Amino acid sequence: MPIQIVYVTAALMAASLFPMPGQFTGFLNVMVFGTFAWGAYRNFEPFGPQTFLAVVYAAFAIAFNPISPVIIPELILKVLTVAGAVLLLVTGKKFIR
Repeated sequence: MPIQIVYVTAALMAASLFPMPGQFTGFLNVMVFGTFAWGAYRNFEPFGPQTFLAVVYAAFAIAFNPISPVIIPELILKVLTVAGAVLLLVTGKKFIR
């Protein structure tokens, strides 16, 4: 996955903190789910050094799952959104190894 997609996803997550139409939320969930699912796939090595990062990516993918959404209170969702954007910015290089 190109690193630009990771950074665009982080930027869209930051933009979602402002009021947006409902279609944006659906698009964002698909994009965030795909990005974190890909990150979990790329970093999973049984008993490897990146396994914890893969589990964290998988947890974020489940939280932003567009197929069967998880009901999360709005404040916690905002915190998860900020944490996910920061995580993508900090660990973005792990997607292209």
